[in-house]
Amino acid sequence: MKISTFVFVFALWVSSFYASNLMAYAEFISLWYMPAGVSFAAFLVLGKRGFFPVFFGIWFVSFHFQTQFENGFDPTHLATSLLFSLVHTLSYGAGGLTARFWLSHYVQKPMPLKIIGLLVIFIVSALFATFSGLLVWAYATDDYQNIIADGWFAWWLGDLIGVIVVTPILTIILPKLTGQKLSWIEIFFEHDKRLSPNYASFIVKLSLAIVIIISIMLLDHAIDHPGVAYFIFFLAIPQLWIVFTERTSRASISLLVITSVIAFGVGLFNVTDQAITYQFALFVMAFMAYFAITVPALAQQNNALKELAMLDLLTQLPTRWLTKTLVEQVIKSSKPNQNHSLALFDIDRFALINNEYGEDVGDKVLQQLSAILKTELRDSEILSRYRGDRFIVFMPNLDLSQAQQRAEEIRRKMPVLRIDELVLPIRGSFGVVQVQFGESFDETIQRAQQATSEAKQKGRNKVVVAV
Repeated sequence: MKISTFVFVFALWVSSFYASNLMAYAEFISLWYMPAGVSFAAFLVLGKRGFFPVFFGIWFVSFHFQTQFENGFDPTHLATSLLFSLVHTLSYGAGGLTARFWLSHYVQKPMPLKIIGLLVIFIVSALFATFSGLLVWAYATDDYQNIIADGWFAWWLGDLIGVIVVTPILTIILPKLTGQKLSWIEIFFEHDKRLSPNYASFIVKLSLAIVIIISIMLLDHAIDHPGVAYFIFFLAIPQLWIVFTERTSRASISLLVITSVIAFGVGLFNVTDQAITYQFALFVMAFMAYFAITVPALAQQNNALKELAMLDLLTQLPTRWLTKTLVEQVIKSSKPNQNHSLALFDIDRFALINNEYGEDVGDKVLQQLSAILKTELRDSEILSRYRGDRFIVFMPNLDLSQAQQRAEEIRRKMPVLRIDELVLPIRGSFGVVQVQFGESFDETIQRAQQATSEAKQKGRNKVVVAV
């Protein structure tokens, strides 16, 4: 690991610790504990290399150098700080490495399942860090009674929110700092490519969320009723709006800003009596944001599946499914006296091309032929790949005799292709049919296939009409 990365993680841990202290509403318990997120993210992105910067960051803030210098060296305090550093690092190290394994080895799992697994790991690792940290604290001091029973929930919730909020931000920053390319992280940002890079709408939405927070806390301070704090849950609306409509990185930033404003606002507006309500609201919103991320991700996957269903990957022509859909729509919207025809053709001796020159040449034949024929089509005509070397040309508003003439024109324009050092004259056998009222698309294709087979039997490179 680069020294710069070590220094960055160490400095980030220390600075986030002091920032969390500013947001503390009880001793060592803040509304959300940012260092927990730094620890988790360091192991998630850097792997085992995250151990030393995290460990030394915790030890640096827990050893209290100034106290040691003023009162003399205390080996007990040294042992306690080392023990606390170790249990925290091991808890989040185990969690971060487990999450890394989960995301990297189960990358093909559906997005909701990946999110659920990640959140479960967050919960368990924060729980281990909480109880192990409190045990060390209880062992090291006699000042607190029932510290574990009284403090575990707030400690755990603060740590958990810190992990949920900070981890996404650092998974963006740390790979850029280290030059790593982590495909299992990038899947969370795939749908960003379809969203606008403009920051204006994001700033408006985030500003609205901040105004809502300040308004609720002012109202809570003025009325001093425990029920007012529950209005903070309405903040989920602008947060979800951001998640659904903005890039994942901006959704992460908004979560960071919103949690910070709430955490500072609890002390600033003197509503600490309702701190646990605001803390629980942060927890709920953070969880909702993670699940909400799956919505645009699933929309992206659905769009990709639609493209696969509509466009043939090799030729970029409409698929059989799309052609069937379009033909059926045209037929349904047609007047009784309108005629529509269809030509099915396949490449003569295409199997011989594949066998003699290889499938790569065969693929290039299909690609180049498709590109050439597309330029020869009329605006109203649809060329699609049916399967293999078989193609469909849908010719709306043409009767059978007109379609036969049109098929002859297309047949004569079948090209001579030059692929690498090969010169390949391409020919095709055509079967032409008129679409009949009440006939299914599959039945129409079946009649066209019979005509195509007849064209091949008659010597290939011919047009045969099915009456």
